[in-house]
Amino acid sequence: MNRPPGPPGDRLAGNGPAYDRDRLGFMVEMSERYGAIWSFDRHIVVAADPATAGEVLLRTNTDFGGEVDFLHRKQKENAATQRQWASSRAARMRGMRPSAMQMKIPLIAARMAEAITAWGDDGDIDVVARMRTLTSGLGSTLCFSRDAHLVDGLEQELFDALLPVIRSPIALPSWLPLPRHRRVGRANRALERAVGRVIELRRVEGRTDSDDLLGVLARPTGRHGPLSDRVTCETLAATLLAAQSAPSSGFGWTVHELTGHPEVQERIAAEAAAVLPASGPITQAHYSGLEYTARTVREALRLWPPNWVYARHALHRTTLGGYVLEPGTKVMVPSYVIQRDGRWFPDPLRFDPDRWLPDGSGPAAPQYAYLPFGAGPLVCMGLSWSLIEMTLATALLVRDFTLRPVPGTTVVPDPARELTPSGLTVRLAARRDRRARPRERTGVVAAGGTGRVADFGCPMSSGSAP
Repeated sequence: MNRPPGPPGDRLAGNGPAYDRDRLGFMVEMSERYGAIWSFDRHIVVAADPATAGEVLLRTNTDFGGEVDFLHRKQKENAATQRQWASSRAARMRGMRPSAMQMKIPLIAARMAEAITAWGDDGDIDVVARMRTLTSGLGSTLCFSRDAHLVDGLEQELFDALLPVIRSPIALPSWLPLPRHRRVGRANRALERAVGRVIELRRVEGRTDSDDLLGVLARPTGRHGPLSDRVTCETLAATLLAAQSAPSSGFGWTVHELTGHPEVQERIAAEAAAVLPASGPITQAHYSGLEYTARTVREALRLWPPNWVYARHALHRTTLGGYVLEPGTKVMVPSYVIQRDGRWFPDPLRFDPDRWLPDGSGPAAPQYAYLPFGAGPLVCMGLSWSLIEMTLATALLVRDFTLRPVPGTTVVPDPARELTPSGLTVRLAARRDRRARPRERTGVVAAGGTGRVADFGCPMSSGSAP
């Protein structure tokens, strides 16, 4: 094949050791040196500019396939199972479309207000861990509504079991009887058994018309009929894992940036105080007024995208950027590199929420220069859900507290799974108006108002469900 240029690497180990020493730095340096498309090694190429990255993501399912995770869920077992997984994804997209997620804003806000109020009682907090617990519970509610307690905490156990496997620099087959592999297997079986019990309980009680994600998956489609219990279990288990990971990392990076930009904190605090009610339900209309907070989250996701690299592989012999790729060639799309490129975002390392002003006065980046949720057929289905969680959590936290870094702590980007702010500990100081406001639980009512969720302008979000 006519290969793109790339670093030669070590004669025996290739570029793997240099990449593992500093994954983010290696990707940035090599992309600057070799350009839009370059060879990582004989079997991997990197698509590092918006046009090439967009082409890879948009051609997914035709010329490029998505990667199968360590759990080796059986998406590609046979043609019938592939059809079931396609139907499952379509159902999830219907269940998680933006309009459906907007209706859940009062529920999300109520849970978050109650939890975040309690954070202030604990002084210094591990932001990512707190948010992961919160988003985990919300994800369970999204999937199972009033049956969420039947699976509560099991997805966190699976997430924790997966971390040592994901962080290992050597990818080993899941069938090897290593202790960490057995731990993943036990946690995965426990979660899927719990999901299976919820499915059976609803079947016995005749509750198949709920408006949660399980209810959506339980409805037969005209094209493929009902989903099998196995595909339903695996779909919901995967959704539970995803629901707690990227939103917690993205919120962590937002908080990290806020600790270094007190002026941004004050603008968010003022906006939240003006827009959000002091008590009672937070509705869609309230959420839509958090325009500056939404821009802040968007800017944090530009600098620190939790989904910092996407992986695809060539399904057959194809071309990309003028080069021929053989079947099986892996293609990496580093959103972290693209979103920090000065050609698309002037002064790219500066944290500037006004870069995203809705009046168009900010710089115009090309399509697919902003990819925190991917693009194309495998765009993240949790896009709207995640943005609602991160925006509301930011507004509620900064409305009630001033955020300060804890002296002596250092935040280090950890790209092992999502890009996570490792070591992020924050000191909360109650704002004066918060101390004067009575603490009470926020009510939950049906979403009201006619406002719309802030438009993040992502190319991949238009007309698609996360």
